Amino acid sequence: MDTLPPEPSAPMEPDLVFAVARHHPEITTIGRLGLDRVEQAAAYGMVPLGLPLPQGRRDLVVMAERRDAVALEIEGLVARLVRRAELLEQGRRALEGTPVALLAAEAKSRVRARTHDELSFPEMPGPIRLEVSRSFDIDELTGLDDATLRQYLVEDPSLRQMLETALADVAARLWHLHGLIGEADDSWTFENLAQRLYRVARTNHQPNDILRRWEEVADTWLRERAVARGRTFVNTEFDFAKFERLFPTARSMGRKLVAVVGPTNSGKTHRAMAALHEAEQGVYLAPLRLLALEVMDRLNREGTPTTLLTGEEEIRVPGARHLASTIEMLDPEQVVDVAVIDEIQMLADKDRGWAWTAALMGVAARTVYLLGAPEALPLIERVALYLNEPLEIVRLERKQPLHMIEQRLEYEDVRKGDALIAFSRRNVHLVRDIVQAKGLTAAVIYGALAPEVRRREAERFTNGEADVVVATDAIGMGLNLPIRRVLFTTLEKFDGVEQRELSPAELKQIAGRAGRYGHHEEGAFGVVAKGTVQQLRTIWTRPDPSFGPRRALTVRPTRAMVDRLAGRIGRDSMMLLVDCFAAARTTGSPYRVADLSALRRLAQSLDERDIGFEQKLSLLFMPCDPEKEVDARFFNQILRAVEKDEPVPLGLVVPARMERLDDYGLEELSRSCDLYYWAARKFPRLFPDRKAVEERRAEVAGRLSELLASTARRQRMGKSGGGARPGGGGPAKPPQGFRGAPKKRYGPRKG
Repeated sequence: MDTLPPEPSAPMEPDLVFAVARHHPEITTIGRLGLDRVEQAAAYGMVPLGLPLPQGRRDLVVMAERRDAVALEIEGLVARLVRRAELLEQGRRALEGTPVALLAAEAKSRVRARTHDELSFPEMPGPIRLEVSRSFDIDELTGLDDATLRQYLVEDPSLRQMLETALADVAARLWHLHGLIGEADDSWTFENLAQRLYRVARTNHQPNDILRRWEEVADTWLRERAVARGRTFVNTEFDFAKFERLFPTARSMGRKLVAVVGPTNSGKTHRAMAALHEAEQGVYLAPLRLLALEVMDRLNREGTPTTLLTGEEEIRVPGARHLASTIEMLDPEQVVDVAVIDEIQMLADKDRGWAWTAALMGVAARTVYLLGAPEALPLIERVALYLNEPLEIVRLERKQPLHMIEQRLEYEDVRKGDALIAFSRRNVHLVRDIVQAKGLTAAVIYGALAPEVRRREAERFTNGEADVVVATDAIGMGLNLPIRRVLFTTLEKFDGVEQRELSPAELKQIAGRAGRYGHHEEGAFGVVAKGTVQQLRTIWTRPDPSFGPRRALTVRPTRAMVDRLAGRIGRDSMMLLVDCFAAARTTGSPYRVADLSALRRLAQSLDERDIGFEQKLSLLFMPCDPEKEVDARFFNQILRAVEKDEPVPLGLVVPARMERLDDYGLEELSRSCDLYYWAARKFPRLFPDRKAVEERRAEVAGRLSELLASTARRQRMGKSGGGARPGGGGPAKPPQGFRGAPKKRYGPRKG
């Protein structure tokens, strides 16, 4: 056991022995064993390696029974390293003056022969050096004299073939890029790209590495070119700084603007309806589908045939020359005598203001009526002056006085005819449960309800079936209700970004719903349970900064604009198209680009799918909110159907049975019906049940109306432990797994 391995034929270099031995898997050090001296290793059955090691490095030990075998193995490795070093020295001598060099390979028993050549290409700043190599076992080359070694490596067929292939591949890639870029009428030429490609090739000569890096460089360059060209195209062809010029029909008509301003319940809509009745052709542009539906019904009822067009539905009336639509559906090429733009103060809205900007600049009407709050008048006057269009101002006053209640009320003070305002669906239901517990019946109105349901809830309040109405700020637009008092349960709202105080315009819009003409001699507004009269008065009397002289009008691209841009820079990336518009230049103009983040999220989802550009373009402008779960879920369902070209029957997304659905589930079902209807209009072959979804939507609305009207249901839920959850958490959730149970919410809770 104590015998040493035989001495090698030639002394070994201690440093080389150590370099090899320290990496051997069977060798360790006394330090790793926690020992101080080599002699102590015997207790573990280990002994010194017994090979020459450098001074201070003689702490290597190995299992005694394996020492001889390991030592022989290391001697062999050392010998091969020595032979490789000798072979490399011979190679340097023999290959001098040739393109071939002999180098060490990663494996200690192999060497690597490397050769190179240069490739010249038009518009490239200089030749590209390419290097290829292949490895040899040292035994294959050992024993050759210098001349033979030189010939063997220089004429190696495999090495030559590798070099020829590399030259061909790199040249092919350059020709491909040259053809892809083509002739350029700007600085984005192939020569410009070639500068970047050459910088890569100067520091790396391996063909595969060069091609991989070139792929990255070319992709980056092509995107930068698309962005630069896209921004230039947007700023020259569309020029959002002169947004009004994008509507030549409107600019050529010599339009007259009529601003009809006044507080809520001042008769603005009546004045506009009279103008529409007198016109041969007219269009009414509403902020809400419900308002468009109400105006269509009113005009048809009063003898003026009118068609309805919204993002979710279309009701054609034979012979109609009038149109009631949501404002986003504006057709700037449709020439009419009279156009009515309702709620013109929405010009200042950060989320949807772009639609009012487009309507105000683009509606092709000889006379344009602008209905809205008095606070919007300075903004309207600025626009009229900017457009150099005549402006007539009609100021209206409330038909009944409106006063502030000078003390905070409690829920015990709520009376029949009151409207209680909350700012989320959850809080609307919570307040409804509270007032019903006080012995009052309540109708509810909020944005998630379909227009038909909101209208039926309003009818319940109007005809006295419900004592009070609990609503969000959705009550501020349309829905003329016989409200005695408007009571705010809070003076703050979540606007999608932050919890903030109501603006003066928002407060006045909602408070003005109190005191409907013909029902109450006067109206009143105040706070109940939360908030203070002082805070209410402060907001009411504060100037609204939304309509200040620096307020910019937001603008957003249309589908046609995105399509034209794609024709210039390519259709590969919807996100890129959106980004080019987001960066549009508006400096020094009355405009600024709207927040396009929601549009960009849709574009990102579209870029991940293998579908055609025209289909992507339609889906980019789909009337949905990707932040809402039901909208996001249905949007992805449409994407799957379009990508796989598989029809989606109505029953797959909208179940036929809804008896067990609660109000949450019915609201989601109603929204799914709206989105299916939109998809059926855009992709009729893939969503074939357009007629059926209209019927189902009406059924869902009816069922939800019945459910909301059922006070008995709420009372039964209260007796069985339902109703408001402890701690004010809103209505009780259905059991886990129950269809219609609230889905997981993402992002900040609204309200």
